[in-house]
Amino acid sequence: MTAPVTSAPGKLFLSGEWAVLEGAEAVVTAVSRRAVAHPMDGPAPPPSPVLDAVLRRAEISLTSERESLGSFPALRVDSGGFSFRGRKLGLGSSAAVCAAACGLLYEWAGLPIRENRGALLEDALAAHLDAQGGRGSGADVATAVTGGTIVFSTGGRPEPIEIRGITLVFAWTGRVASTSLLIDAVTRPASAPSRDRAMDDLSALARGLADAYRRGDALAAVEGTARYGEAMEVLGRATSCPIVTPEHEEIRRIAETCGGAAKPSGAGGGDAAVAAFADEDGAAEFERRCTASGFEILDLEIGAAGLRREEPGGAVCESGSVVRGSAP
Repeated sequence: MTAPVTSAPGKLFLSGEWAVLEGAEAVVTAVSRRAVAHPMDGPAPPPSPVLDAVLRRAEISLTSERESLGSFPALRVDSGGFSFRGRKLGLGSSAAVCAAACGLLYEWAGLPIRENRGALLEDALAAHLDAQGGRGSGADVATAVTGGTIVFSTGGRPEPIEIRGITLVFAWTGRVASTSLLIDAVTRPASAPSRDRAMDDLSALARGLADAYRRGDALAAVEGTARYGEAMEVLGRATSCPIVTPEHEEIRRIAETCGGAAKPSGAGGGDAAVAAFADEDGAAEFERRCTASGFEILDLEIGAAGLRREEPGGAVCESGSVVRGSAP
């Protein structure tokens, strides 16, 4: 059987960072940058931890299909749209690569993505966790498979929601973060007592912020974003980790002067910040001031479609620059 082309979106966190590791709710949105999986003729590409994990999982889930169809196709997954000038933006590229690769193997096996999204999610979560050495919540994988904007908690089913009444802007700090190193540092036993208190506070705030997004309550979302960012900073101090960087602090200050609030989107340490506003005028002023201060505004649509099969000859990747006003 000829393998198709599949694609899966990146993600950005709106709320629930770190607390999601403790079972709290996170709000995560799919964004308009896609990893695209292609079948390859000839020898397989160089080894990739994520693709190797996907193939190991497929050996378990697609055993009968492989026995009848033959060897799995060699895969290539392109994720160039997840970086800017050679630097990653923190859009969840490895999760999108994992989802796209899983989807391609399912389609190759005659199991369409649309009818098998639940099983696909389980396999993608397991493969990505394997590739990451057991670290991470799986929120990025769930978003890549499901698409849209979801409320996610470990062990639960993704809950689709609509973003309404709240204007969001994403700014890039210019600093590349290592999520795996941050997770290792935050979860080390030596920081447990103060870390646990900080995690409890984050979990309580995560519930309130998720509810604000469910209701479309802009004022509550702005207030919750401000408080959540402060609590992330407390967690950073408790674990001696630079979760809220000087760049994040400056972006937060700019958002506050424009009537909104901002915090890290994701684990922190750099990458992107999310700013929430109750009105579009404040958001527009925030964009102007961020740009004047040297920060890039990410030119991304939220609520993008999830894992899907691409039609032959169709436009696979969204066009446009990943950073507003800059060349791709």
